[in-house]
Amino acid sequence: MADISDIENAIVSGVVAALYPSGTSKPSCVGTTCRIYRGWPSPSSLNSDLAAGIVNVTVFPTTTPGQVLDVYLDSSLTAATPPALMATVTGQSVTLSGVVLPGQIVGLLVDGTPYIFNVDSSDMIENVAASLATLICGDRLALSNGSTVTIPGVVMLTSRVVTNAMVERALRRQRREIQVNCWCPSVVLRDLVSTTIDVACSASPFIDISDGTKARVRYVATQVYDQSQNALLYRRDLCYDFEYSSIECATAPVMLFGDLVHNYIRTFL
Repeated sequence: MADISDIENAIVSGVVAALYPSGTSKPSCVGTTCRIYRGWPSPSSLNSDLAAGIVNVTVFPTTTPGQVLDVYLDSSLTAATPPALMATVTGQSVTLSGVVLPGQIVGLLVDGTPYIFNVDSSDMIENVAASLATLICGDRLALSNGSTVTIPGVVMLTSRVVTNAMVERALRRQRREIQVNCWCPSVVLRDLVSTTIDVACSASPFIDISDGTKARVRYVATQVYDQSQNALLYRRDLCYDFEYSSIECATAPVMLFGDLVHNYIRTFL
């Protein structure tokens, strides 16, 4: 679920990428050290940085009230990741192969009776095979040998492997104005830094959020402050609207076997 802090962190990441296109281990594109962070700068630290020629770029919500908009996204089911684990039936045996990853579900349909095992990150293929054999042994004989499960006397044997999917639901959609403040020790740096940031923020109408969604970006205004607070301070504020959705995510199981009739009761697994 996206929060205002996620938007601010995304902006900080975008500004860092704009001012340090070759990475923070290399010099900035404006020729001086730049500090980029969320929040408001402390006066003492800012004055020290400005005296040393260091630029500060801060990201902070404006006092403009946010807006709650109508939700326009319906519940949706994302595409499930293809399973990395495979189960192959040969006669009366099932052999597991591939990669064991969490979120995968292995199912065996033994003469119409389903047996299901949820794979955990600590499992190995041999553990999965042994666990399936243990489940089957509650009803009939089953043997495990390494990655193979054998069910003597079985007539109909089917194997399936699926992965869980994520269901997303939009809780609300909101718009919030956030300012990117450029605190610079000279007019030249102020103009260069703010222009670089503005181009980066305006280059794409959307930014990526940590929860996998995107926020829409809209330019609002620019404000300039020349030496109004400090003789070394040249400041420009870039204001943008960010529209984003708060999404609730939940894990949904995927059907392994279709319409089954067991003891005259129809079920879906």
